[in-house]
This record gives sequence, structure tokens and C-alpha cells, in this order.
Amino acid sequence: MNISQINVGIIHSLIGKNDGVSIVIDQTVYAMVHDMGIPLGNIFFLAAHSSPRFNAETNDIFWHKNEIHKHIVKHFCDEPDNGLDKLIHEKALEAKQIIATWVKKHNIDLIIAHNTSHPYNFITAVGLGYYIEELRDEGIIWPKVMAWWHDSYFERPQFAHPNKVIQKYLKYLPGTEIDGLAFINSTQPELARKLFQTINYFRVDKFFEERAIIVPNTSSIDWVWETCDWQNAKMVAPPQDNYNENFLTDIGLTCEIEQRGFSIGDTVLLLQHTRVVPRKKIETAIDFAFGIEKMFAANHKRKCVALIISGHSGDEQVNYKNFLQGHYQQKLEENPGANVVLVFGEHRILSHRDIIVDKKYYNFYEVPSIIASHGGIGTYFSEIEGFGNNLLEMVSFGLPVVINKYDVYKNDIEGYGFDFPAIENGILTQKAIEEGYRLLNDFTYRNRVARHNLEVLNTKLAHKIIAEKLKPMILKMFTRIINLNI
Repeated sequence: MNISQINVGIIHSLIGKNDGVSIVIDQTVYAMVHDMGIPLGNIFFLAAHSSPRFNAETNDIFWHKNEIHKHIVKHFCDEPDNGLDKLIHEKALEAKQIIATWVKKHNIDLIIAHNTSHPYNFITAVGLGYYIEELRDEGIIWPKVMAWWHDSYFERPQFAHPNKVIQKYLKYLPGTEIDGLAFINSTQPELARKLFQTINYFRVDKFFEERAIIVPNTSSIDWVWETCDWQNAKMVAPPQDNYNENFLTDIGLTCEIEQRGFSIGDTVLLLQHTRVVPRKKIETAIDFAFGIEKMFAANHKRKCVALIISGHSGDEQVNYKNFLQGHYQQKLEENPGANVVLVFGEHRILSHRDIIVDKKYYNFYEVPSIIASHGGIGTYFSEIEGFGNNLLEMVSFGLPVVINKYDVYKNDIEGYGFDFPAIENGILTQKAIEEGYRLLNDFTYRNRVARHNLEVLNTKLAHKIIAEKLKPMILKMFTRIINLNI
């Protein structure tokens, strides 16, 4: 089979945005085009929202924050109202028809459906399930379907007790009519196996033996780093172009620090390169910023410490941003005279560069490079992550990062040998603060850490790994039937 001739359709709520799933989608597309020989013109997208790109179609039915999904998530475990079953069924039928039309229009051979195991994509999952179920009942085995399991209701305590209406549809999250299943960490296959067993899927063992793979998050390194003089006491960082030169001013940082009598040269930058959601534990990054500022003060260095948050807020139906602003104000009250600034950059950061009227918008992906060029470091104190996309992005630009050792990090990433100052169980320590302080001040040490992490990333988590995992799976899906007699 010539895999380069297939048409691939990718479904998700968002395409080309700043969330982790969108990042994985772009990584996968890169691998398919550059390492598997599938032309970019053979790849089609169906989403609620997409950055500008060819072959992308959108419909609000797939939006994970539309009113339907908000209602489903809110009442996932509550006693269902009389209209919930009808609402889900009707909207899923609508999604099914949109998917069917899209597949026929583009002659799609393989559907890759991202995060259809998660309640936030409930209608998408059920609609796709209806479509595939109908085809298979008619004996039609095309298109093939691979579900990409990033997260699931099975992994989140708040979804542990679904009501009777929700339970009726869970067989479609992600569904047992699929031809393959990709996971992003080593803990998920066993969870999925248990899920398939609870819905009495009759060939669990063979499916997970032959049609399940783990594809870790990966990252490219988009600057020439190998030939830099890493032994020099001068800090090494990616070169910058003039587009990003006003970034710190445009996100409001320059104004904030000047009001306090500081310049950018007097300011230490910390980057929280994630969305603003509770599991990222950004309050720990705020505490870390105050700890760093205390160390500068104790060493008689007058510095302002700025924590910049690059991701957007408002996901997961919680007002976490207000909580963080309150936590920051409380820390200021507890530390009178502390020169710490908290800046949310979401109002000027998109998934791509853009200029709208007279405002310049910056690429989320490039922000770690900007912070690295100013000698900053990253913070990543998450308590739960599917893998660690944003962590790898920071590493790829030579930005040292202080982390919390979340479970997937300990199981899947720590063994690669990265060098990260770390805390455990979300408990900030003075040792971590001191190690962060050293990274900000000792450039010889900083260069050594950054180069080491780049080498690990380039060797063990480059994009080519996606193709190495994905290509054999796709070939199996198209050329082999799961043997039920063994």
C-alpha cells in the first residue's frame, strides 16, 4: 500500500490554535508531510474554529464551548432534565451529517479524531460514532477511523459518576467501531482497556495488542543551536527579528514596571507558557516569583520580577484568572514593598502573527524565544498534564524551566534525562527557588543546562518519532483485519 496517496481528515474543536491538542495536530501534520510523504493537499480539517489554512472547514457544532457542550459538562453527573437525551441525539445527528458530507466531498480514507474521549467534545464523539456505526452496519469499512486520546472523562474525578442519560452515549467516547487508538502517555492504555471492558467490547486484548500506540508529544527546534558557543559566559539564546521587539510593551509589561521605577533591563522575566486553567497551578508560579524577588533583594540587587502568562483564560468553565489575581494581591499584602508584577498576555497573543487595524498580535509559539532572549526562565508547576507540550516548546528555545513533577512527567518524561529544577506534590521549596535564581544569574551554568536539554529533545522527542509510531499503525488499519481466533 502506498500510504502517500491516502486522503486524511482531521477532526477537532480547534485547529491551529494554542491548546495542546492543536499543537499535537500540527506536529502530526508535519510528520505526515515531511516523514510519511503525504502531500499537504491530501490533508483536510473539520473543526469549530481554525487558524487560516487550506482545506479547513468549520461548524459551531464542534465547538467545545458552545451552549450544548456547556450544558452537557455542567450536568454530566447531575440528575438529567427531561430534554437532555433529545438534545444530545438531535445535535449528534446534525454532527453526523456534517461529517458524512465532509468525508464524501474530499474522498477521505482516514479520519483522525482528536480528544473524542473527552466530555468537552461529546457531540462530536457521538456524531462520529453514529456515522461510523451506520457505515459498519451496512458492511462499509471505509473510511478508517483513528481516535487520538489526549484526555478523557475516565481520567477526571468530576466526571466519575455520569447520569443515566450520559451513560447511554458513553459507548461513543471514543467508540468501539474505531480502527485504531493513539495515546499520549503510558498510563492511558490501561484506563482505555478498562473502559472498553465496561462496555463489553468483545476483542479488547487483540485490539490493544494490534491497534493501540503511544505517541508522545514532540517538538522541533527552529533555530540554529548546535554551532553556538555554549562554553562562553555570555548567555546563548535564539536570535530575534524586529517583529517581536515591542512584545513586552504591547502586553503591558513596560508600563507596569516603569510605574514602579524600573526598566526592562532591571526586570527578571518568568514565563508561564500555558493556558489559564486550575490544573496548571499558576498560583505556585506566583509564589515562586515572590521567592525569586526576595533572593534578589537579599543579595542587594534591585530587580523587578515579572511573571508573564502567555495562554488564554476561560476554558473549563471556571474563573481561574480572578482567583490568580486575588492570590497575587494577597501576596503583595503579605510582602509590602515587593517588586513583583503579574501580566496576562492573552489580549495580544494568538496562534499566529497578525496585525489588526493598528494592533500587533504575537505568535504564542514564539513567546519562549522572546523570554529566553531576555535571560528569563519558565515555570511549569502543573499537577496534571497529558504529556507536556508547552514544556517541550520552552525547552526547544533554550529556555530553562522549573517544574513540578506531575505523574506523567515521572512516568514518561523524567527517564529521558532532562535537567529541570523541580518540586514534588506541588510544594514549593527554597531549593527550587535557589536553583531558579542560579539559572537567572549564572549564564555559564544556564548555557550548560539549556544545551543539555536541547540535545535530549533533539535526540529523543523530535517530530520523526510521530511518523515512526503512526505509519505502521496506519498500514495495519488498511491492510490487516484483527484476528479474532487467536
